[in-house]
Amino acid sequence: MVFHFVVNPAGASGRTGKQFAALKPLLDASGADIRVHQSTPERDIEAVCKEVLRETQGEEINLVIVGGDGTFNRAVNAVEDFSRVRLGLVPAGSGNDLARALGLAQRPEEVLRVILQGKVQRTLDFGEVVYHNLSDIQPVGRGRKAGDVRRFAVSCGFGYDAAICQGVEISRFKPVLNHLHLGKLIYICVAIRLIFTTKLAELRLDIDGRQQAYHRGLFAVCMNTAYEGGGFRFCPEADGDDGVMDVCISNPLHSKMVFFRAFPMAYKGAHVKLRDVFWMERGRQIRLQADRPLWVHTDGEVEGKSSDITVRVGAQKIRLLM
Repeated sequence: MVFHFVVNPAGASGRTGKQFAALKPLLDASGADIRVHQSTPERDIEAVCKEVLRETQGEEINLVIVGGDGTFNRAVNAVEDFSRVRLGLVPAGSGNDLARALGLAQRPEEVLRVILQGKVQRTLDFGEVVYHNLSDIQPVGRGRKAGDVRRFAVSCGFGYDAAICQGVEISRFKPVLNHLHLGKLIYICVAIRLIFTTKLAELRLDIDGRQQAYHRGLFAVCMNTAYEGGGFRFCPEADGDDGVMDVCISNPLHSKMVFFRAFPMAYKGAHVKLRDVFWMERGRQIRLQADRPLWVHTDGEVEGKSSDITVRVGAQKIRLLM
């Protein structure tokens, strides 16, 4: 049985490459047919996965991703036919929200042993985002355009939480804090700064044909699984295999500072009790519109800004090896 391992050696400020090197003896001793593919700055994870899938066209393939949620996101966007691909994830990122939601073992060695059994352990929905308009494309020159569809396994954020992802990505402190294993600190710092500078938006939602209008909103997040942003549980009831997306909309009726005080409660999912700050829904297709372009993220990966997106459940399911 062949396992194609796709690794971003520069991920998490180089920790991903070191972690994979530490796992290499276990791979060598497994007796499995292991093929290793590494990304480079010129050839990212998505491009590597597409190349592997082209070379194995028509075959069922075991594709194992070593990295974090963003790395897994790139792999999910590379797959066209999930019926012939079985995906594995060895968590080696800074947030590892998907691994947390799936209840994976904390030790990568234990996760790897399960993957090498070569059995489908469970299935997972994925979401799709349709950009009806798109601006400020990140990174510049990526070639995205209106009408593009991007997938996600964990969550899609529209507004404040996506702006945090963008702020972290361009921060000069991110590599330093990641190297010191303090990656979460930069998210907290950016979140505090943005709460004072982010203008509330007028958000309009259409959930499975049911229209709702919300004024003075900070963000809307559509979640496939229960964790994002390194452990926030904005939709604590989200189930990655139930065929729907859970939605959380910030709706601070009084002031942004009310939201800011309630924000930490999302780590335990206790924020859902604050009906005047957060509003919860779920559905298979969610149209999100705003009075101005807002940052959008998929699994923490920022594509650009949009004032009009549709989030929907994908028609296929991901077959997971762990």
